[in-house]
Amino acid sequence: MKVPIFRILFLVAAMLPALLAIGEAQSREYFLAGPQNQKYAVILGGAAAERYQAQFRQWTLKLHEILVRDYGYPADHITLLLGRGDPEASQIAGPCRLETILQAMERLRQKVQPGDQISVFFVGHGTSDGQVAKFVIVGPDITGVKFAEVLEGFSDQDIAIVNATSSSHPFCVALAAAGRVIVCATRSAAERYDTVFAQYLLQALENHNADRDKNRRVSLFEIFSYVRVKVNTWYTDQKRLPSEHPTLDDNGNGNLRTDPDPARGEVRLAQIAEVDTLTASLPFAAAKGPAAEALRAQTARVHGLERAVILLRNQKAQMSEKDYRERLETLLIDLARSTRQLDILQAGLQNEFP
Repeated sequence: MKVPIFRILFLVAAMLPALLAIGEAQSREYFLAGPQNQKYAVILGGAAAERYQAQFRQWTLKLHEILVRDYGYPADHITLLLGRGDPEASQIAGPCRLETILQAMERLRQKVQPGDQISVFFVGHGTSDGQVAKFVIVGPDITGVKFAEVLEGFSDQDIAIVNATSSSHPFCVALAAAGRVIVCATRSAAERYDTVFAQYLLQALENHNADRDKNRRVSLFEIFSYVRVKVNTWYTDQKRLPSEHPTLDDNGNGNLRTDPDPARGEVRLAQIAEVDTLTASLPFAAAKGPAAEALRAQTARVHGLERAVILLRNQKAQMSEKDYRERLETLLIDLARSTRQLDILQAGLQNEFP
């Protein structure tokens, strides 16, 4: 049976917005290292029984402290919502309730610019009944589907999710989308017992312990790799069967893997999604003037070239050996020259601000 041409045109017109959105998502460059790109963090500490409250408070406040001290986040770039709130702790913006989460995310949506990065950390308990996955908060819990709706308002920003809770896998699956990097504490809804993920997340971030390529920055893939080893070791030392298995997704299909391998082309964005802000690696972050601006611009250039090298290595399997080597050589030469120029600028600023 032939389909009338007007019917075909109608279907194409109806599908066009979605097709354009997919094309835009696929063509957009994520997690750029430009000097204008800002980074923000949202820390959500969920509701807990009394015996867990002190632990969640300690973990979330410690995470806030590390992001400010070691990763260059201004305090006003971090939103921390915890339990029922705590007016005595200035870092805590309010209670972790559905309405305060929605309000905080809306304020953030109005503040961020295209290309900014938002990292969301979930600390607490998660639940799933096989159909609906939730993050446990004070009052009505928030579902993965609901939080995914919230994230739709950040289509121009880069999104990194770290969910340290039990039964977090189906919650994280609901959040998967193009351009998002997700690190999750569990591999299924059945892993519903308390996790040790959060304590090793803090350990990974503290002193840049997870920085295995020694570039003085920590990526989401490095966090995942570090925490996965530590979690497995903990269960082995305790002589217990593991009830949590960290997983990662960065291609948007929701297939969170326990063993993603860059050599197989399975890790792309997670390697360039870094927690560090640009200013975290600057020795004179507070300096002003042309020399300081030149240093920031050159630092961003070096970071961008390092990003390009990582992306190229991820594409090696799809390229001829000749093309790969030529492009890699060009990038490495440019990186070496740019790094040398950065050293010169840093030395000059050192003389200006001894």
